[in-house]
Formats: sequence, structure tokens, C-alpha cells
Amino acid sequence: MISIRDKKHLEKFGKHIRMLRLSKGLSQVQLEFESEISKNQIGNIERGEINPTISTLKRIAKALGVQPKDLLDF
Repeated sequence: MISIRDKKHLEKFGKHIRMLRLSKGLSQVQLEFESEISKNQIGNIERGEINPTISTLKRIAKALGVQPKDLLDF
């Protein structure tokens, strides 16, 4: 179970990922294709419902054309 404090951080992180995705002009489906991560998982990340792994962050960063550390700058 995710604590309330962690949930707030995950929600902020998810909003940041969504903002980066939209700034690149990508839909969730396009990010799914580029990152090889399911659209459902991307949606869960953007809504702060799951805590993604480092491997997932690396794949999202590569698909967005940013460094993994940029995903954590929220």
C-alpha cells in the first residue's frame, strides 16, 4: 500500500511526466510505442497510482528524449 506522503510525490511525478509527454507532442499511445511500456501503465504512472521502476524510468526518458534525472526534476 502507498502511504499518503508517497502518493503526493507520485502524483506530482506523474503530472511532470504528463507535462513532458505533452510538451513533446506525444499521446499516451505514441509514448507506449516509443517506450515499449503499455498505455495502461503510462496512465497509471501519470495518475500517480504506481511507483515505476528505474528500468521503466529509463525507457520513458529515452522515449521522451531526456535524461532519466530530468524525469525526477519536478
